[in-house]
Amino acid sequence: MRQITTGVAFLTILAACTGTATPSAPDPADSVRLIRVLDGDSLLVDIDGTETEVRLLGINTPERDECFDAEAKARTTELATERVRLVGTDEDRFGRLLRYAYAADGALINQQLVTEGVALALSTGHALQDEFKAAEAEAFRQQLGRWQPDACGPTADSEVEISDVEYDAPGDDTRNRNGEWVEITNVGSQPVPLDGWSIQDESSSHRFEFPTGFALAAGTDVRVSSGCGTPSDEQLFWCDDDPVWTNRGDTAYLLDPSGNVVDRLAF
Repeated sequence: MRQITTGVAFLTILAACTGTATPSAPDPADSVRLIRVLDGDSLLVDIDGTETEVRLLGINTPERDECFDAEAKARTTELATERVRLVGTDEDRFGRLLRYAYAADGALINQQLVTEGVALALSTGHALQDEFKAAEAEAFRQQLGRWQPDACGPTADSEVEISDVEYDAPGDDTRNRNGEWVEITNVGSQPVPLDGWSIQDESSSHRFEFPTGFALAAGTDVRVSSGCGTPSDEQLFWCDDDPVWTNRGDTAYLLDPSGNVVDRLAF
């Protein structure tokens, strides 16, 4: 494990001194045995005889009940073969190791999944965040993987987009959840029923579904506030227990009824 920690120190120094966070793959001697792939962003590995769960650092793939989860797990299984090399020292709130994972050929699995449009990039401040974010933006531009217009089923014939996000509410975000919001705009010439449409952030927990019967008139917008309130044509309410948008950076995703990502706005 000392070698793995040293790899992280080298990565941090490299990023600070050169302005780039592209690491070299760790020494093959640092590799651990892969027991199995749990899902698109989680591995079970053997570290010194102990089965240990590893969460791939800086990325998120669809949950097991969401569109593209099977494709994500299958691709991670292809990339992570019998042994992987791990870099990192942190744990998440569930006690899982947060690691960059390198394949036998030296490819960084985390980044490869983002580059191919299989995973989204998280705004967690990790060493390769800028590279991962750029890779996601390019994959979305090229409509790769989960960013294909029909990745999850029939596309919605509409002109709806994310027009703005107020992610930093005035004062204490936890006391002013309605001070943060995401704005959705119908830029088309026809009203759009938003039954079955949803909004997500980068996390696996924040999900908003538009209420049944709600339609967005042509040329109008609606703000979805994070707190609770009485809905109207101009304002809806997520009614989440916590602030939705992360002030240090986040991404809003707009999904159609099939689960296709229609638009994204990173900040």
